[in-house]
Parts: sequence; structure tokens; C-alpha cells
Amino acid sequence: MRYLIAPLAALLLAGPALAQDETPNRAQPDLGAAAGDAAGVEGELTVATRVAPPFSFRGADGEWTGIAIDLLAAVADELDLDYTLAEAEGLSDMVEGTAGGRYDAAIAALSITPAREASVDFTFPYYSTGLGIAVDPAATGGWLRVLRNIFTWQFAVVLAGLSAVLLAAGVAVWLFERRGNAEEFRRDPVRGLGDGFWWAAVTMTTVGYGDKSPRTLGGRIVGLVWMFTAMIIVASFTAAIAASLTVGQLGSRVGGVADLDSVRVGAIAGSSGAEELASRRIDARGFDGVAEGFEALLDGRIDAFVHDRPLMLFTAQEDFRGAVRVLPDEIGRQDYGIALPEGSDLREPLNRALLAYVRSPEWGALTARYLGPGAD
Repeated sequence: MRYLIAPLAALLLAGPALAQDETPNRAQPDLGAAAGDAAGVEGELTVATRVAPPFSFRGADGEWTGIAIDLLAAVADELDLDYTLAEAEGLSDMVEGTAGGRYDAAIAALSITPAREASVDFTFPYYSTGLGIAVDPAATGGWLRVLRNIFTWQFAVVLAGLSAVLLAAGVAVWLFERRGNAEEFRRDPVRGLGDGFWWAAVTMTTVGYGDKSPRTLGGRIVGLVWMFTAMIIVASFTAAIAASLTVGQLGSRVGGVADLDSVRVGAIAGSSGAEELASRRIDARGFDGVAEGFEALLDGRIDAFVHDRPLMLFTAQEDFRGAVRVLPDEIGRQDYGIALPEGSDLREPLNRALLAYVRSPEWGALTARYLGPGAD
């Protein structure tokens, strides 16, 4: 009997230990399995990047740093990958170079878009954000701003409509007055309509020169109706001008995405922000970077600058403190991922490593270091 008890006791004691070994440690990400999948990747990888703070930029020592760079270092260390960073000329160079095989991967603030996905493969997104709108808070008035608010195509449409109403009133009074009051409203249609238009204009503005006035019953009825109608038109027109003056004097013309179609807008050429504006049929002037766009904003060459919101917030805080304001509204959604050549063997191990890392405490500490608490 004791020969059965000893093995049974050993089995019972070993049970918890075996169960403990099979239970994954949830405190830290388990990247070991992903590292094993990348074992077939040989040689040093060439990874393209570009200046896009706070995700990728050169620090004071000249070395690359940022959220995306530190993320790449952590994941490559776990996957036992050797790589070197190569600075790309721009977004298009990152995508085209990766698609053409010049780069083994590309990482920065690189948004996943349908157009880019058509030529390269992307990993799972490691960060999601939206486009932001930057404005110059000091651009709050001046007569140039007031005139720009008034003399727009909408204002021209209003003037054209008002002229049409004046002409209609002039035609009505001329039809009654051309025979009984031919001295003031001449029978010739061209001159007579001009007389009617002039009478309607001075009546509406309550100038009342007295050089022309209706004498017939029909003309006076038209005049009476036009007087009351003109009062309403003048009141509405005055309110519209006053509102335009107030907006021009009190604040920026841009309060959100709805205002972008009536102002001068800038974006980084070839960026997802430029693509988003184009999809909304908003013309945008292209710039090479966020700093250049902010400079144009402060110089008055554009009224708003659209780009990825965290990138603009970081640049505004670091280099344009208090000079540029990034509005709280976000446009659309931007997902950042790592670009790879189509069919790359790195995609699956990188996906597993990324999914594990962005769920770890290290990821929260990393984003907080560059963007502040709660930014992940």
C-alpha cells in the first residue's frame, strides 16, 4: 500500500507546480513566441524614418528618438533583430522605398491609408489619433480681416440678389409711371428702367432726394409696398454686416472643420491630412513640415494648418509656445503602423510583438514620457 501512496503524494505535490508553469505571466508581455518566429530573418534591416516629433526626431545628441523609435528598439530587441535607421526624404519616399525594396521597413508617424496599403503591407496599428487644426490666436481683427470677411463670394451673391430685387421694384413702378409721369420715368425702356432702379435704391436707403416720385395710383401703391419691404431688407442687411464685423474683430475666422472651406488652408504635401482635405474638396497649400506650416500661419500666408494632432501639439509646445493654438476638435481617424514590403516575413512576428508591447506597462510609460499622462 505504501508503494502506491508515495507516487500519489508526489503527483499531488507536483500538480500545483505544473499548473503554475502552464499559467502565463500576465504582468509582462510574453514576446518569446514572437521572437522565435523572427528567427529566419537574417542580416541587418534598413528601416526608414523621418522627422515627425514626438514619434521620430533627432535628440540633442543627434541620435534618433521618439515614441516610434523607442517602440522599434524594444520590439527589435525582443525579436533579436538587427537594424539601422535611414532618414527618408519624405512620406512618399518612405512608402515607395519600402515597396521597392530599398527599405525593409518604415516607421514614424506613418498613417495607414488605402492608397498606401495598395503598395505596402502594414502591421497592426500601434497608435490611433486624428487630424487637428492649428490657428494663429493673434490673428483677431484689423481692417484687412474685416474686409476679407465682408467681400467674399457669399457677399457677392447677396449683392446680386439685392440688385435683382431693386430692379424688380424699379420695373414695377416704371410700368405705372411711364405714361402718367414721363418726365421722371422716361418711356424709353433702357432709361426708364434706370430711373426705376434709382428710385428703388434711394427709397430703400431712405435718402429720398425727391427727384423722382410716383404720381399715379398704381405707382404709389408700388411705392408703399416697396417702403415696407425695403425696411426689412435694410434691417437684415445691416445685421449681416454687423455680424461680419464682429467676427472679424473678436476672433479667428476658423473655429472648426466647417470653416475650412472659406479660408486659406495648409497641410503637409502628400500627407493623410492633405488627402483628407482633398476628399472634402478643400484646397490646401503644401508644406514640407509642421514647423514650416506654423511659420506660414504666423506670417499670415494661411489661416489654418491641418495635420496629425499629436504632432502639432508637440511642435507647438516645444517651438511655438503660446504663438499657435491647436483646436480641440479632431478630424477623422489616423492609425499609425509599421510599413513592410508586401509579403514580408516580418509582418506576423511584428504583429505579435506589437500587440503584446502596447498592452504592457512599458508602453504607457513611453507615451506618457513624450505626450503626458493618459496619452496612450
